[in-house]
Amino acid sequence: MVPFTFDIWTSPNHRAFLGIVGHWVGEDGKLHGTLIGLQRFHGAHTGINQAEHFWEVIKLYELETKIGYFTLDNASNNDTALVQIAAYLAQRNIKFNPRERRLRCFGHVINLVVKAFLWGVNTEILEGLGNFDAPEDEEQEIQELLEWRKQGSMEKYLCMDLSNTSAPR
Repeated sequence: MVPFTFDIWTSPNHRAFLGIVGHWVGEDGKLHGTLIGLQRFHGAHTGINQAEHFWEVIKLYELETKIGYFTLDNASNNDTALVQIAAYLAQRNIKFNPRERRLRCFGHVINLVVKAFLWGVNTEILEGLGNFDAPEDEEQEIQELLEWRKQGSMEKYLCMDLSNTSAPR
C-alpha cells in the first residue's frame, strides 16, 4: 500500500498545480517520498476535480490496487475527493473507506490553532495582507493588522498588566 499526500498550489501568475507525493518505507527502514505528479490543474478546486486529476496520475503509474492512506489538509473538498476516489475504486471492485483512509495533516492543524489563538476565529483577512504594491500601502496594512489583532487572544495578552499578578512569567 502506498500512502499519498496531495495539495493544490497556485502560482503568482494564477496557474494552479496539483502536487501528488507517494510515500513508502524502504528496505533500509527509512521513510521515503517522491513527487509522482505535478499536474497543471484546470477548473474549479472542487473535490471531484481533484480526484479526477489524482486518478489520471494513479492510472499512469498503475497504482490503482496500491492506494493506501491519505494525509491532507482540512479543506472539505479533500473529503469529497476521497469519496470520488472511493467511487473509482468501487468500479474496480476495490474496497476503500474514505473516512478511515483520511488523516489530517498535523502541521496544518497546528497552523490553524496558532492563527486562531493569535488573531481570533476569522483569519481570512490575514490571507490578503502583504499583497500591497506601493510603499504607502504598508502603513494601511499595519493599521489593518493592528485592528484585526484586537479580535484575538494576542491583544488580550498584550494588554494584560503583568506587574500586578503573582503568576510566574
